Amino acid sequence: MPNQVVEITDKQSQILEIFKALANPMRLKVIIDLLNDEVGAERHCTSFGLELSKATRSHHFKLLKDVGLIDHVDKGNHSLARLRRDELNKEFPGLLEALAHCSAE
Repeated sequence: MPNQVVEITDKQSQILEIFKALANPMRLKVIIDLLNDEVGAERHCTSFGLELSKATRSHHFKLLKDVGLIDHVDKGNHSLARLRRDELNKEFPGLLEALAHCSAE
C-alpha cells in the first residue's frame, strides 16, 4: 500500500512526543529517579547528578516539562521538578509502571 497516509490522534501524538523525550538517556534518568522517589517529591535539577552544562540541563528539563512529564514548582529564586504522577497515570495508564521496570533491570 504505497503512499498510505496514517492519521494519528492528539493522544497518540502526545505519547510519541513523550517517547521521543524519553529516548534521551539523561531525560530517562531524571524520570526514573523521580519515579523512584516518594510520591510528590520535588527535586532541584542539580540533584540528579547529571554532568551537563547549566544550559544543557535547563534544555532537558524544559523539554520534559513541555511534553507533560514534569511540573516546575516555583520556590522563589529556584524551581524544582515534580513528576506528574497522577496526571500521567490517568492519561497513559501503565506508562509509569513500564518505566519502573526499566529502573529495576
